[in-house]
Amino acid sequence: MKKLLIFMAVATSCGWLLTSCNKDYDCVCTYNGVETNRYSVRASNKNAAEDECNEKQSSLGNTYQCRIE
Repeated sequence: MKKLLIFMAVATSCGWLLTSCNKDYDCVCTYNGVETNRYSVRASNKNAAEDECNEKQSSLGNTYQCRIE
């Protein structure tokens, strides 16, 4: 019974056992210093979130500056 409770606690803390624990980050894009877009990025760590945010910047064009907040 104790093992089952530990298993359930781990499974629910990560959303589900088969998925890694991801966190939500905000990718904020600005154009000429003015915030134009804000995207929610779900990633396992900040580096992965920054990579995804950089991809978003590439898709918008290099005149935009995007960063994780």
